[in-house]
Amino acid sequence: MTEHWIDMLREWEGYEPIHILSIIAGAWIAYEIIRRLVPFITGLFRPDERFYALPWIPFLRLVIILIALSMIVPIVITPTRENVLALVGASALAIGFAIKDYISCLIAGIIFMFERPYRVGDWIQIGETYGEVVHLGMRTVLIRTIDANDITVPHSTLWHGQLSNATSGAHDLLCFAIFYVHPDHDNTLARQALFDVAMTSVYLHLDRPIVVVMKHLPFGLYYKLKAYPMEAREQFKFIADLSERGQFALQEIGLHMVTAPAAVAEHG
Repeated sequence: MTEHWIDMLREWEGYEPIHILSIIAGAWIAYEIIRRLVPFITGLFRPDERFYALPWIPFLRLVIILIALSMIVPIVITPTRENVLALVGASALAIGFAIKDYISCLIAGIIFMFERPYRVGDWIQIGETYGEVVHLGMRTVLIRTIDANDITVPHSTLWHGQLSNATSGAHDLLCFAIFYVHPDHDNTLARQALFDVAMTSVYLHLDRPIVVVMKHLPFGLYYKLKAYPMEAREQFKFIADLSERGQFALQEIGLHMVTAPAAVAEHG
């Protein structure tokens, strides 16, 4: 195999190294001109037009590299039919290995088109990223977080990761607020107070159930108030409203709030 590749090499007459260096130098100069000239020219554009023009710099760099390679390869290798086929085969193998992750994302995207684990409008969590699905591509899913940051996540992430979908194609999104209180109190009165808090929230979806869950813990009582907002995008306002008014309502009927241990609070 090694002898075959050696046979492909052309016999040099002496000027070839200079020719190759000249091509490399020309490619480098062309790249530097583009790298400096394009931002200067786009600086004269409006901001929205500039953002469309700047991404062309990597593409132009790739074009320069391909042109330089197309000029260098005939100098190094004898351009026979067999040599060209061998070079194309080796290049295809190298390119396939280089873009295997891209292909994996495409395959995952095609599979998810049928399985539909998430759709536009769903609120999902992949890893540490939680937000609304605003776009589905063949290769990636675009998630808009609560801070209005758009994060692109490859579909192939789910080959080895976990997905949490809070809506699953529906408009309903269950929200909850947690309260830890001293155990010495009337449970019925506390549950009713939290129920009333949810019922009087301006964000409440009235056609969905309200549930108050209670659990005994070593340090006190745990209440979880669960309800649905009218719009999934209002979930954080809804949770803040339930938490703030729920704590006030419990204190108003004489309950004492307690602090949960870090391990308990983290898992809710």
